[in-house]
Amino acid sequence: MLPTLLWDAAMPVIVFNVLNDRGVPTLWALAAGGIFPAANIARGWVKTHRLEPLGIIVMTFLTLGTVTSLISGSVFFALIKDSFMTATFGLICLGSLLGQRPLLFYISRQFVAGDDPARNEWWNGLWEQFPGFRSNMRFVTAMWGVVYLIEALVRVGFALTMTPATVVTVSPIMAFGVTIAMIVWTRRYMIAARDRRISEAQAQQAG
Repeated sequence: MLPTLLWDAAMPVIVFNVLNDRGVPTLWALAAGGIFPAANIARGWVKTHRLEPLGIIVMTFLTLGTVTSLISGSVFFALIKDSFMTATFGLICLGSLLGQRPLLFYISRQFVAGDDPARNEWWNGLWEQFPGFRSNMRFVTAMWGVVYLIEALVRVGFALTMTPATVVTVSPIMAFGVTIAMIVWTRRYMIAARDRRISEAQAQQAG
């Protein structure tokens, strides 16, 4: 995650403060800082030669948010444009619960199996064979959706109560903190669920 931390968190803060100190208007300094997250997504596309749906969504919101902010001349809108991305991700998580498989099933599979066909088949088999796995993945997806909607509201609260310089600094720290916390929680939750299933199976065999 180090390249992402550099491009998505550190560089926007550095660029904003440097430009702001040199007298560049706050709105334009915010827009300039947003170039780096977009460049990081483009870098990933070039490296993998593949367009990820989540990356397309983020790039779209970055572009629309920046353009709309510059047209409207609203610093507040520029500060909360990331909230639209966060809220959209949360809503997609919750909306995916109505589909055949929830969003976190696919995101987790990418982390666990990557492009390995055998591991992908194994992961898909977990969904087909174990009802508990299906309910756990739905619960995890619901938690991600709720947490990211709350994060979006907190970002708006920051923009209403803090200076732009403070928001630019605090917002990415919160974003990465929430993401890392959710990844750690998801891993621990799924491992605990697996261990319970193994214990139940052993108890049934012993019986």
